[in-house]
Amino acid sequence: MFRRKTSGVSAAETATRTVQAVGRTVAGERGGKAANKVTSALGLGRIEICDRPDCRDCN
Repeated sequence: MFRRKTSGVSAAETATRTVQAVGRTVAGERGGKAANKVTSALGLGRIEICDRPDCRDCN
């Protein structure tokens, strides 16, 4: 994993977001779903991405 400033974010969240970014870069939506399965199986958590453009939580 790359060294970066986490500004208070846990190592598990950093790892989950990194795996999610790699999965989406490599295989798009399918990669994101696969990344969620992997990180969930490892007990790191999941990243849920909302598809609503006006969502206050995502924007």
